[in-house]
Amino acid sequence: MSDAYRSYLELLETLRVKLEALSELANKKIEAAGNDDLMALNEVIKQEQALSLSFRGLELTREKLVKEMGLQEVALSQLETRYPLEMREEARQAVAALQDEFQSYQGVAKTARGVLERNLYEVESILASLGGPPREEEAPVVGPRPGYKPPASDTAAPPPSMRTDFRA
Repeated sequence: MSDAYRSYLELLETLRVKLEALSELANKKIEAAGNDDLMALNEVIKQEQALSLSFRGLELTREKLVKEMGLQEVALSQLETRYPLEMREEARQAVAALQDEFQSYQGVAKTARGVLERNLYEVESILASLGGPPREEEAPVVGPRPGYKPPASDTAAPPPSMRTDFRA
């Protein structure tokens, strides 16, 4: 049983490290967007996606450990109270470190999102000023969009030479 508790603390540390890496990538995203470097931004997004996929495996491990410890309904903030006495301080520190890292990541991710949104708005404004297509919310929805081909009407009869009498 003690192995599950120890493994869970290791999992929390792994999560903290991965959140720290996501924070670094968000900072790189801000830098790339600020430098108008689309290639660097694309590379950062690819790294971010790969790192995000690793969280799925960690979630499966977390679910297994929580079930093994019988802590399915326990919030992370209450985790230390459910740990063995000799491990409570270590659990408290691990939870606090993870929560701090999460707060840090949320802040930098929010900043990155704001920078990217501003840059997209600038691109849309430039395109509109150059006569490009208007943004979706400005475009009136009247009739079909360019490139739309309505389906053939089912009421059109085939030419007489293509008609067949199946009653025979």
